[in-house]
Amino acid sequence: METDTNLMLQFAEGMKYLSIGLVSFVMIAAAKGVASVFTTIISCISRNPNVKNDVSIFAWVGAGMVEGIALFALGLAFMLL
Repeated sequence: METDTNLMLQFAEGMKYLSIGLVSFVMIAAAKGVASVFTTIISCISRNPNVKNDVSIFAWVGAGMVEGIALFALGLAFMLL
C-alpha cells in the first residue's frame, strides 16, 4: 500500500510541473496577442494618420486585457507551485 501512495504522490508532482509547463503556452500566446495588437495599430496609423488618437486608446486597452490574461495565468502557475 505504501508503494502505491508513493507512486501517486510522484505522479501528482509530475502532473503539477506539466501543468505549469502548459501555463507557459498561455504566456507565449499572450505575448503574440500583444504583438498582434501593436502590429495592427501600427498598420492602421500608417494607413490613416488622422486616427492616431482614436485608435491608440483602444490599442492600450486591448493590450492591457491580453496582459491581464497572462498575469492571471502566471498567478495560477504560482498557485500550483
